[in-house]
Amino acid sequence: MNYITFPKEEYPSYLNRLNNNQTIYTNRVSKEANYYKLNNIYNSPFGLLKVISLNHYHNLNEHPFINELTPKQINEINKYIKENGFTLIELKKYNTN
Repeated sequence: MNYITFPKEEYPSYLNRLNNNQTIYTNRVSKEANYYKLNNIYNSPFGLLKVISLNHYHNLNEHPFINELTPKQINEINKYIKENGFTLIELKKYNTN
């Protein structure tokens, strides 16, 4: 099973959302922009996660949560956006039972 990583500084926020049965979002750039697939299940630091939506963008202004991005996130996306755009991935906890 493939593995998806997340920035450690975002762990508390992700854990809070997942523990409350909410979805989480992550941005992927460069080679990872087209790596993850809809409905696939990935192992993660938080257990199994299922991709429930993928949206690919070529312009940062198209990002649906642009006002919630930190300067660090904006800089990271801008650094690679010309390469291959970026993908916003929505994931939820996957229960095996």
